[in-house]
Amino acid sequence: MAITAVLFGTIAVLLILFIYLAFCVKGLSKSLRTSDSELKQLKQFIALQQQQIKELSHELQTMTSAAYGVGKRINQLAGQLRELDDRQEEFDLKDQGSHSMQQAIALVHKGATVDELVENCEMSLGEAELLIMVHGQQSESD
Repeated sequence: MAITAVLFGTIAVLLILFIYLAFCVKGLSKSLRTSDSELKQLKQFIALQQQQIKELSHELQTMTSAAYGVGKRINQLAGQLRELDDRQEEFDLKDQGSHSMQQAIALVHKGATVDELVENCEMSLGEAELLIMVHGQQSESD
């Protein structure tokens, strides 16, 4: 009887260990399923992040291209602005020249001499003589 009691005791301990192992395996299985689910979610998240990176990279390339085009256009406009500035300066100089010429003609009409034109209007002797010849005759014929 002692052997059967030991045998029953051993079987009972083995049965308890088997049940315990079954619960442990069940828990591990559940943990593994949870890990698999989390792994799938992480893979989906990574795929989404990679897609967003690809889209952002494309947008960055587009914006870089556009910025290059804008920069190129700004350089063209700056060149045109410099050219217009130079032209304006030329016009201003011509306008100043015509103003002093008009002033010299007015002086000729008032009877200014060659020396007065040279001194007051910063003209060469030849220019002053020519101006008096052209505009002095007009005032005589007027």
